[in-house]
Amino acid sequence: MHAFLPSNVHFAWIDDDVVALDVQRDAYLCLVGAASAVTDEGGGRIGLAGPDVLTLLASAGLAHTDPDPCLRPTAMAPRAAISSFDVPSSPVGLGFVISALLSSRYYHGRRFSDLIARARRIKRPALTQTPTMLDLQACVSAYRSGLPLTPRQGVCLHRSFMLLHYLKEQAIAADWVFGVRTWPFAAHCWLQIGDVVIGDDLHRVSRYTPILTV
Repeated sequence: MHAFLPSNVHFAWIDDDVVALDVQRDAYLCLVGAASAVTDEGGGRIGLAGPDVLTLLASAGLAHTDPDPCLRPTAMAPRAAISSFDVPSSPVGLGFVISALLSSRYYHGRRFSDLIARARRIKRPALTQTPTMLDLQACVSAYRSGLPLTPRQGVCLHRSFMLLHYLKEQAIAADWVFGVRTWPFAAHCWLQIGDVVIGDDLHRVSRYTPILTV
């Protein structure tokens, strides 16, 4: 039988387990051993081993029987990265600092769902261009030099949110990718354009399975 994920719910399959992310509740849940009973059919549609599985998922708010029209973009497998360690610090990092301070007004005190909604709004096609490698290296260079001057930026969620805004100001749209790993559980997020990771390390992000792409 089949069911559908609500628009706020996203699944990732990792070996025998399924990890669920509920954006509205800002909560992760690991369904241990569920990969044999819940399969991915794409576009938010899942295959279920039986009605009992649907009952359990539905009671947790993780599935229902009505199709959801929301788009579910997927990130390409990363093959390269422009890491902040790969470019020299830029003397013009002040531009990133100003941008980061402004974007932080939309970050602090906001719910996770609010941040995701804002990221979707700023990715309008009219604001995008096809960046060159030099464009991206210049942005990451400014990010590298400006980040230490930006207060309260210790977590990846905030850092990537600031960089997403900075790229938008350069008319560059990036995917905001959220990934998970298990045993032990960990979550991480980063920016990506095509198969190129922006401002993070390729080896690090490759350890995570994408669960949500914005």
